[in-house]
Amino acid sequence: MSSIQSILILLGVFCAVQSHKLFVKELHTLHQWTNISSSQQFLPVDVDIEYGDEGRHRTFLTIPRLSLETPFTLATVVASDNELLENPRLEAYPSAEWHILPNNCSGLTSAIRTFIDECWRLWVVDSGQVNSLQLCPPQILTFDLVKDELVQRHTLLPHAYTPSVSIFTALVVDLVESGASNKCLGGKAYVSDAWGYGLIVYDSLSGKSWRIEHDSMKPVERLTRSSNSHAGIFTVSLSPSEAEDRFLYFHTLNGFNEVAIPLSLVNNETVWQSANSSEVKDQFRVLGTRGIQCESEVMDISGNLYCSLISLGALISWEEHSNYTADDLQVVAYNPQKIKFVTGLKINRNSKGEEELWALSSEPKLFVGGTLRENEVEFQIIGCRTADLLANTPCTVGAAETTHTLTQV
Repeated sequence: MSSIQSILILLGVFCAVQSHKLFVKELHTLHQWTNISSSQQFLPVDVDIEYGDEGRHRTFLTIPRLSLETPFTLATVVASDNELLENPRLEAYPSAEWHILPNNCSGLTSAIRTFIDECWRLWVVDSGQVNSLQLCPPQILTFDLVKDELVQRHTLLPHAYTPSVSIFTALVVDLVESGASNKCLGGKAYVSDAWGYGLIVYDSLSGKSWRIEHDSMKPVERLTRSSNSHAGIFTVSLSPSEAEDRFLYFHTLNGFNEVAIPLSLVNNETVWQSANSSEVKDQFRVLGTRGIQCESEVMDISGNLYCSLISLGALISWEEHSNYTADDLQVVAYNPQKIKFVTGLKINRNSKGEEELWALSSEPKLFVGGTLRENEVEFQIIGCRTADLLANTPCTVGAAETTHTLTQV
């Protein structure tokens, strides 16, 4: 059986693609790099796009430190390179002084996740680790994107994480249930701890954080044995802010199930810090199974949950409140050349208010010590309007109003 036949059969778990030709979706490529990891100092894992006026945009990348030689860990594409497709230059954010090591816990040690909210703020999760060595406590920082200044910092307490073990693989921020009269004064951040098997909730208004753990956040044992990976809860996504009954969704990297829990329970600090938290743990509801592993996921304002399928070059969607079965999962993009190992998946609003899905897609060999061919694409940022994905129309994005220039650095 050929590899293409295998893909078609596996994707047939979700839709009737066995009887239809599967067409390649031409996703828009914003940037791609062929030399960024040559020194083994750069391994980007997350991406975010900030739109300004008249279509102007800024691209953010997190680069967790693999060594002390990594010059910066949170970066933006240099503004003059915004239109470059190949190898745009990167610069430290918010300034180089924030990235000085070692023993600088007041700066940025190892940024791993970001989230841009609707109040022009950039939320950042800093693991505090350099190559699994815990130099500083993990922290959640919030930057004002207008002034590029820090507005809030929260250092995780010792009980909230496991030093040198906890790896934070997703961050989502909610402003609606912040409890503030002005939502831009607060916000709740939800952070997945994949190797610590837990969820961290941070309330920026009160300055408090708490941790939630459940068996559904642990990897499936038989998959752990076969893949030699121990990654648990890998994703976090939320119901749309306008929904009457809201849920927090997640799945493990080594697992097939999608899990939901009422957001009102997640936000109840008292419940999770009490000895009786077991009373609500049966509220973790398995929606259904994909029969295959997903990497990153994100939900749009209409309640469509998108997830990238591991090793299959495909992106699927599921509509909230529908059944979670093969008949309800839709393949919205298939492109093995662009959808590879997706470590970052975001939905951002462009200057016209339209939702766009952006992904940081990496060559899987980079994460297992493999060797790449010369000039092979290592990382690429790809995107598409969510409306184009759902309607199966050609992908367009607000950041593509000018023509890319091919160049090498």
